[in-house]
Amino acid sequence: MFRFVFNALYPYVKPYKVKVFGAIFLSFVLAGVGAMNMRLLKPIFESGLNPESSQDEIISLALILLGLGLINFPARFFHFYWIRFIVDKATCELRENIFKKLQYLPTSFFTKNKQGTMVSSILNDAHIFSNGFRACVDLLREPLKALAYLGMALYYDWQLTLVVVVITPFLIGIFNVSGKKVKNNQSHVQEDQAELTHNISEGIAGHKLSKAFNLQEFIINRFRKAQDKFFNSQMRTTFVEEMAHPFVEVVGTVAFSLVIIFAYFRMKDGLTVGEFIGFVGSLALLMDPIRKFSQANVKLSQAKAAGERIFKVLDLEEERSSGEKITSHLHKGIEVRDLSFSYGENQVLNSLSLDIPKGKKVALVGLSGSGKSTLINLLLGLYDVDRGTIKIDGKDINDINLKSLRDLYGLVSQDIFLFHDSIEENLKLGERFTDEQIKNSLAVSYADEYINQLPEGMRTVIGDRGARLSGGQQQRITIARAFLQNNDILLFDEATSALDNESEKIVQKAMESISGNKTVVAVAHRLTTIQNYDIIYVFKEGRVVQSGTHSELLSIDGEYKKLYELSSD
Repeated sequence: MFRFVFNALYPYVKPYKVKVFGAIFLSFVLAGVGAMNMRLLKPIFESGLNPESSQDEIISLALILLGLGLINFPARFFHFYWIRFIVDKATCELRENIFKKLQYLPTSFFTKNKQGTMVSSILNDAHIFSNGFRACVDLLREPLKALAYLGMALYYDWQLTLVVVVITPFLIGIFNVSGKKVKNNQSHVQEDQAELTHNISEGIAGHKLSKAFNLQEFIINRFRKAQDKFFNSQMRTTFVEEMAHPFVEVVGTVAFSLVIIFAYFRMKDGLTVGEFIGFVGSLALLMDPIRKFSQANVKLSQAKAAGERIFKVLDLEEERSSGEKITSHLHKGIEVRDLSFSYGENQVLNSLSLDIPKGKKVALVGLSGSGKSTLINLLLGLYDVDRGTIKIDGKDINDINLKSLRDLYGLVSQDIFLFHDSIEENLKLGERFTDEQIKNSLAVSYADEYINQLPEGMRTVIGDRGARLSGGQQQRITIARAFLQNNDILLFDEATSALDNESEKIVQKAMESISGNKTVVAVAHRLTTIQNYDIIYVFKEGRVVQSGTHSELLSIDGEYKKLYELSSD
């Protein structure tokens, strides 16, 4: 267990190896200072408190005690400061690595795992695991201190010290049993904590739904159940931890009681009061490192359980980073041939074939669940193409580097995501654009109409996911953002589906404004928005059942005409 935690943590503490070795070295210093303090008990009680002692002896003892205190102060400060520094830095780096890993995991991972579990792994598991380093140092420092105090006990009276040897097997047994029990339960504690975090996340994210349907009590009950489950798991660990400590102390008390009895006979054989006090002091202080060693053993078990959860995520396979890098310009077009795709057992696309020529505006229409948005996801490389092919300028999408593939696209989706930041930062997304470019993007998207009326203009902070803006205002920012990125292909995934008629008209006008001569692929549920498109593909049960222009498709009694008539009612 010690080896697992230390080896797993080593890459995170290696950059601070000077502080690591410094903290380890100071462990020896602290143990030595503790031993010397015990060594002084005999002369203090036999010489320092003796009326016959000289002034020089008293001053000498006082100076030695002062010197030990002056050594202990910086040694203790730097020892524990460096440990906390290393633990906190390791926690930060570990959290960053987990967060980085999550950014590059495939979309399928996020569809199968809870958001709260991921957040808990970053916040809680990382901290618990990093504290394993502290436990490792404790497991080194506390035995050193124990050996130092044991050595002093032997120095004062080796026969009395044999009592400590007798209780050692009992202490080892307590450590082993408690450590195993904590480790076995800790994975449940962390899983239940992740579930609690997920409930908190859902409760906050779904606040509108909660209010609209008066679900506050339902949400609170879900939270309470998750919290009670976490509490019960935590209390099982707490029970073991808190039971181990008094067990250790009981064993120590038994040992101390035996010492009192044997000391009575040893004093008859010449054991002085100073030696007895020095022995008792050493034995009393010996209990502290034993107790802390027990605690460190428990913490190490917790760190191992957290580490297993963390590395289960860090060892997951990421999205492919290999593949041919292509230019950020479309030259010919996109070909989809015999494409089939399913989410588990749910078949969504069935031998789908279609073409998206360069510079054309292509619309995908059909009932919900017919596979339109799934095709958008596949074009973005969010899922691998296993059956059939998608070719970009004749190159198989599976052979193209994902980053260069996604550089082709600008996405405006019904699922609007904006950061809790200013409008300006939401447009730039870490890139550099001139004021003229930003101003132009806002004009093209018709976002300047309302931004210019805001007191802080572009510097207005728009809240979590743009909560301080209306749906239409949010969408116009995403359109301005897509315009700034200046990608060759624009993907409009039901971008106006959640908007009222007035907002839809403005957003539709904005989308037409930024389209220009670009290739456009639009998923549309309102057919009035795609009447001027070059090609309309009609989806049904994962297949294309019709294709053509708006006027061509209306002239035929088919699926498109049915959809158009339904939307007109």
